[in-house]
Amino acid sequence: MSDHRPTAPIRFTAPGLHPGGLAWSSALGAFLVCSQRHGKLVLVEKDGRCVDLLDHPDLVTSTAVRERDGRAYVTVGHRGSDGRTLSPRKSPGADTILRIGRVCVFDIAARRHLRSHDLAPVLPGAHLLLPDDLVVAGDGSVFVTDACRPVIYRVPPPGRGEPHLFLDDERLGGGERATGRIGGVALVEDRFLLLSSAGDGMLFKAPLGNPHEFRPVGIPHPFPGADAMELGADGFLYLAAHAPHGSGGAVWRLAPDENFESLRVAAVDDRPGIGHPSALAFTAHRAWSIDGRVDEDRFRSSDAAEWTIQPFVA
Repeated sequence: MSDHRPTAPIRFTAPGLHPGGLAWSSALGAFLVCSQRHGKLVLVEKDGRCVDLLDHPDLVTSTAVRERDGRAYVTVGHRGSDGRTLSPRKSPGADTILRIGRVCVFDIAARRHLRSHDLAPVLPGAHLLLPDDLVVAGDGSVFVTDACRPVIYRVPPPGRGEPHLFLDDERLGGGERATGRIGGVALVEDRFLLLSSAGDGMLFKAPLGNPHEFRPVGIPHPFPGADAMELGADGFLYLAAHAPHGSGGAVWRLAPDENFESLRVAAVDDRPGIGHPSALAFTAHRAWSIDGRVDEDRFRSSDAAEWTIQPFVA
């Protein structure tokens, strides 16, 4: 049973972090948070203590992190604003903004870089590239969304081939209002992916064994600004999107039917102060969100130092 009793937010200090991804590490008993500005991975304890965990030259702009079997999987790109890099310390040059894409894998306990997978060769040419979110399947395959194109990349397990295109469908970009941006991705029992379109707030599913069966999921209404998704241990799907009333963001708890062909709203957390959730994570009994403040004039508030990991309360 899930525990939805109120609990306190976790507030921590990390100057200029601008969190890109959030994951719960059961091995370390703390949250992993990656930085869109510094690239690094930090560890946040439940009491708010924050320490640097991992840094590496490949971590330019880190947009998402997942943990599986003691390993951290991090999506990496090179994000910029007004033609300038967000990561001056690690920037390989302004001409590489939105041209870098990789998945980095680390051994958390040893704090050791294991390997990096380059996504840029999958779709060669002058297109823009920014890996955004990822999930890790039971066989070690990694599925990665792209913030610039309506595509999903697949990184096979080590020794089983090179990264390749798993899915390319314009519907993921939001139709006529296409932004090209997939909001979030979640994995259901190693059977299929759930995907959200940030452009029009629609949800989709794609079977892992046959992505050509990609199709919409029935929802009671669109979820504009649909972003991060996380499948909870309680069986609900948690989705970050715009608040149902007024400005700001919210986290929705959605109840699926037996095969995730449709979803209904079970609850929504749109309390003031939740901000614009940009990443979600799930501990044993609760969903948590974090706001990377990506809407603050394109990260110009780079001196922001206080961050909050917010529990789901409805």
